Amino acid sequence: MRIAPLLSLGLVLLQPTFAATFDWSADPLPKVKIETVAFRGWVPDTEKPLAGTLVLIPGRHGDGRGLADQPRWQQLAGDLGFAIIGCQFANGEPYDYQNDGTGEVARAINAAVEKLAEVSGKPELAKAPLAFWGTSAGSNVSMAYCTHFPERVAAVGSSKGTGGPQGATGPKQMEIPMIFAVGGKDKPEWVTGSVENIGRGLGKAPWTLALQANEGHGVDASLDVIIPFLRSAVEQRLGKKPATGSSSFFKSELPNIGSGSRPASAKTTFAKINLRDGWLGDRETFEVATYSDFKGTKAKAIWLPDEATALAWQAYLRR
Repeated sequence: MRIAPLLSLGLVLLQPTFAATFDWSADPLPKVKIETVAFRGWVPDTEKPLAGTLVLIPGRHGDGRGLADQPRWQQLAGDLGFAIIGCQFANGEPYDYQNDGTGEVARAINAAVEKLAEVSGKPELAKAPLAFWGTSAGSNVSMAYCTHFPERVAAVGSSKGTGGPQGATGPKQMEIPMIFAVGGKDKPEWVTGSVENIGRGLGKAPWTLALQANEGHGVDASLDVIIPFLRSAVEQRLGKKPATGSSSFFKSELPNIGSGSRPASAKTTFAKINLRDGWLGDRETFEVATYSDFKGTKAKAIWLPDEATALAWQAYLRR
């Protein structure tokens, strides 16, 4: 693995007191036939320990390193106390890496997070929680990661994946809050497969379907609902109680990640999300209400983690 010679890397032995960016390349992934593996990491302007890393993965063989530079993602990460890693998996067999049955891509992501912890002077990142966003193939890579390391995933956002959660439907994966933005004008088999797979968790898991009838396979406006979802879901998973809802929110034994007291080798125990603390949305009218105030059939409604996400979901689907 080599580190690109960026000016900021001259300070990697110091605790950064400014937002810093780091580029590096990693070894190829022969088991999934990927030749180019590269990352861009970003850490916010803070001397405080960071709580986790937001992993951004583009579509098939795309270069997602530039995503780490986008103000919208930096704002979200900074608000959560997270770093960012933008990923590039390119050149080679076009499909194998998306399913990642060997775990090779997932382990490469873990290694990238550990590298960012090293070069940024933020050792707490090495084993801290991860949140994911991916589009198309990037969504599939995120889902595959959840099959290998579900205990590390705080939340997942998916823009136009080709199969929804796919294999990530086991008991541990169904504890992870996930949002799936699906375009009604996408390939019919992708829409049907995604909706069917997502349906396995609706009403049981903290999963959200945002089926936008007027969009296709592009990211389009999906981030308008995905970003508020990730903000709320990560906060709740790290132990922050929802702003509204019932009092049954359950907080497990969660280390105080921001205190700096958690050793790098410790495992994160996430807070368990109670669906009754959230909001619900009607799939046909897009009306939203708190779980207790929702007048429709709750079993057929879409779960939403808080009011801000509920209103964003409503606005996105009414476009």
